[in-house]
Amino acid sequence: VERLPELRVDLEEPLYTEAEARSSIGLFRPLEYGIEREIAPGIVATLFDAGHILGSAIVRLRVADRGVERTIVFSGDLGRPGHPIIRDPVRLDGADYLVVESTYGGREHPPQREAYETLASIVRLVAEHDGVLLVPAFAIGRTQELVWALDRLIDEGRIPPLPLYLDSPMASRATGIYRRHSEYFDEETARLLEAGSSPLDYPRQTVTNDVEDSDAIHRAPRPHMIIASNGMLTGGRVLGHLRRLIDDPDAVLLFVGYQGEGTLGARLQAGERWVRIGRERREVRCTIRSISGFSAHADERELLEWIEGFAPRGADGDGGDGGDGGRRVPRTVFLVHGDPEAQTALEPRIRALGLATAIPAWRERVILA
Repeated sequence: VERLPELRVDLEEPLYTEAEARSSIGLFRPLEYGIEREIAPGIVATLFDAGHILGSAIVRLRVADRGVERTIVFSGDLGRPGHPIIRDPVRLDGADYLVVESTYGGREHPPQREAYETLASIVRLVAEHDGVLLVPAFAIGRTQELVWALDRLIDEGRIPPLPLYLDSPMASRATGIYRRHSEYFDEETARLLEAGSSPLDYPRQTVTNDVEDSDAIHRAPRPHMIIASNGMLTGGRVLGHLRRLIDDPDAVLLFVGYQGEGTLGARLQAGERWVRIGRERREVRCTIRSISGFSAHADERELLEWIEGFAPRGADGDGGDGGDGGRRVPRTVFLVHGDPEAQTALEPRIRALGLATAIPAWRERVILA
């Protein structure tokens, strides 16, 4: 392990320009799940469905160097078994090195039925008080799942049919992509489609693509619901709605996704009573609620169940080539993509499976010998 000098970044300067981001799009190539492809000399990649959002992938690399081949698996963002719309994450069972996310280390999501019941009760509360329900949601994955859930609750008669405003052009485009690729849906959603249902559409939804239509939502009759991006309140149209609703006692701000440390969403979720929105300092008088059961990330138990597929199957398994009856057991499991508390909570649980672990530090380089 080699520790590199600290990289000093002027946060006023972007790491890349918009032109560079646009030019990179031309370098993308589609690749089906389960197909091996040589992406560079000696490096063969295979993608597997990660069950997180449509098109999310676990990446397995076979890397040949000086006559020796090593297998490295990157979990990417792992989804949750039994989650609606898309298929469950693929289980793998062999690698020399494993790089795994740890977003929800130390935490478990409540059962999905509990999340749905909480959502239903919040919608009914908003209806009873002629209020507004504002949901900051990620445009890809979370918005589609919320619409799916609200559509199910309507079908079951568990909520009144409040108007729903979908105020995210990116989410609208993403939903269009979901519709065009129903071959990646799970069995439940496929059955709904075959039965003539529209699980990605809410019966009283209005899609607002223009800024003028977005601004006009606050004049719409109450009660109603708004789903807008982005999910952590760090930008996007949702901030315009929040400015109008944050001091409204009849409004409910509902978090249905992870709130990164230091974001406005995290501060509101933690109970701060005064926050800054743009240049304004505002008092929080709306109701703040959270539902973690809608997370598209595997929780600790689900992460461990997936990682267990790589663990030694006997007490003598010690990793390396052929260390478990010819099956590759990771020499090291690297924990990434998680707050420090989540990583340190998850690490001993992985070691209990018989696997060595490491939490990479900033600018640390690891030689996979």
